[in-house]
Amino acid sequence: MNTILSRLISILPSYSHQSARFLRSNNFVERLKSNNQNAQTVCVVPDPIENRGIIYEPPYLFEVDLFPNYQLLAVSVRGYDYVVLEGYFRYIQKLAKSLDIKVSEAVPIPAKSSRVTILKPRSAQIDVEHHLNLYHRIVKFAKVKATMAPILFECIRLNIPEGVELKIDTPNSVDDEFRYVPDVELQQLQSELRAIDHEKEETQKAKDAKRALRQKEKAQAMLLSILSPFNDETVPPSDDLPDNDEKSK
Repeated sequence: MNTILSRLISILPSYSHQSARFLRSNNFVERLKSNNQNAQTVCVVPDPIENRGIIYEPPYLFEVDLFPNYQLLAVSVRGYDYVVLEGYFRYIQKLAKSLDIKVSEAVPIPAKSSRVTILKPRSAQIDVEHHLNLYHRIVKFAKVKATMAPILFECIRLNIPEGVELKIDTPNSVDDEFRYVPDVELQQLQSELRAIDHEKEETQKAKDAKRALRQKEKAQAMLLSILSPFNDETVPPSDDLPDNDEKSK
């Protein structure tokens, strides 16, 4: 093998088997010696410390949040058993805290009562009567990472107790209506303003209709004035026309 390599080296040109030397410097031209045939081939590797401002680095490397976030999510739970629902409500908050997820708001909604009656067979008499209370709780999460959201949802879904309804969605304004007391005077003033706006719209529509009718009449009068010379030539005057009495005779 060594003999074969020695023969190949003798055949190849002198610059093809020169050794390479790596330098971490920018001023490498001064170190080259053009007259020396045994000069080594120099491969320059830029120094990252000196060329920190020259080397391109993607901007996403310096971002804090590398993954998209959900702005606001709402977990809604409903159930008829107060103890079970309240325990599950506390569990969701503890789970979010353990996963380092911010709970922006935890809202208990007032219960809705309903009455259920069971009639006797083949009669209209009441056999059993039940009063049920439907409890509702909402937990809102802020800035949940897209990588953490599936884990949170899967843990919530797997630990849901019996008789509890679960819903995960964006916050709904209808669920927050109970938190605000309606202002009767404000609603009355708003209805009066709507009536005034409706009256203004009706008067404006009537004015627009009158204006359009006037423009149409003007256009017709102008057309008749343009065509009046032709009408005088074709239509005979009223004096030359025979009377209706003569026609009847």
